[in-house]
Order: sequence, then C-alpha cells, then structure tokens
Amino acid sequence: MPSQRPRRELTGVIGVVVALLMWGSIHLMPGIAKAQGTCAPIRAPEAFLEFNHVAPMLDRYRSIRWLNSRAGGDPRFLVTGLTEYEVNASFDMRFEPRQVGYGRYCLDPVLVNPKVDVAKHLVYIPAELSPGTCEYDVVYAHEGEHVKINQGMEADIRVALDDLVNDVVAKVGAMFPMSAENAQRAMRRLMSEYGRDFKRRLIDIRRKSREKHRQLDTPQEYERLSLACGPNSAFQTVLQDAVR
Repeated sequence: MPSQRPRRELTGVIGVVVALLMWGSIHLMPGIAKAQGTCAPIRAPEAFLEFNHVAPMLDRYRSIRWLNSRAGGDPRFLVTGLTEYEVNASFDMRFEPRQVGYGRYCLDPVLVNPKVDVAKHLVYIPAELSPGTCEYDVVYAHEGEHVKINQGMEADIRVALDDLVNDVVAKVGAMFPMSAENAQRAMRRLMSEYGRDFKRRLIDIRRKSREKHRQLDTPQEYERLSLACGPNSAFQTVLQDAVR
C-alpha cells in the first residue's frame, strides 16, 4: 500500500554546481506564507548560506605588460591595476513527505542550503610602481573599490536566499495532498525548478556586479586617475614606456 512505503523513498536532495568568474552559517527563518492549498508547511525550512571567504591577496610582481595582456589588451586604455574574483557555488535542497490522510501526502521543504566558496580574490598592481608613491596609492585605492563590489556579492546572495525560501514555502503551501507517486513527481519537479532558479539568481547577481564594475571603470574615471599625480607622473611616462 502507498501509505506503508518508507518515508526515505520520498526524500529528495538536489545539488547544483555553478562557477562564476568576475574581474575588476547564518540562519534565515522567513515567515510561512499563506497558502492557497491545504499543504501549508508546518514550519519554515532550515535555510542558511555557507559563504567561505578568502581575503584579497595583493600581487605586485607582475609587469604592466603582463597586466594588459591578462586584461585582454584593449588598445584604448592602459591597464594599471586588475582585480580577479572567482567563486564556486553549490545548492542543497531537501523535502520530506508528510502523510495527511490514507495514501495522501504533502511535501515539506526542510532544508535550503546554498554554499559559496571564494576560490580566488587577487589584486594586481604593476611591478613598475613602488609602494608609497602617489601612483601606487591611486591604483591601490581604485582596485579597493572593485574589492568592495566583489565582497558585496555575499549580501546579494543572502537576499536572494531569503526570497527563494519564501517562494518555496508559498509554492508548496499552494499544493493539495497527493498520492505517493504524484508526490515523488512533484518533488523531482520542484528540485529541478529550484536548481535552475538558484543558477539563474547567481547569474543575475554576477550580471549586476559586472555592471557595477563597468560603472567604476569609465573613460572619465581613467582620465581622472591618470592625472591624479600630475601631468608627468609614471602614468604618462614609466608605464607608457614599459607597456610598449
């Protein structure tokens, strides 16, 4: 009989791995949404983000020629600093069946757990610039703004997690009791749907971060920085000569 099947047969786990590359455990317990069906979860799922940080590392031993090659060699601009940021993300989501009648089940979300590992956070300043010089300080400060943008990604993911959990609770709560077979199908469908949703949210966060980086790296800002240390600074002399 369906009602006698072990509960473990209806327990689902999903894992999605996404790699993000950009340049330039907290506990969330959202309120249970009002459901339109009769399968409202009896409690909010455990939801927490694991964000494993890596402190930015400074590399000042690369040549200005190397930096420009690394950045793609845009002939319009001289790249005097570079920031690289890379994360690996995975997503774990689990449901448990709840019997609500003879052979009828609801699905309760019990866990929503994204995990983000920062694999790389590097700041490059060309070897031609010496620490303590005006030019070095200008480049260091500019790249520091890129670092702040990258670090803000964690806050964006936390907001996205909160929104995703509320959506899961509302979706499950809008369901009606179903047979064991239909519960299995619904569980697979939900896991696939939210796996794609998590990936989409990460891609959207990456897109917004890239836009912030672009807003920081404008021709006007480049020109301002190139003149920050005077008309005959290393930006106009040493670096220009070294990159040729």
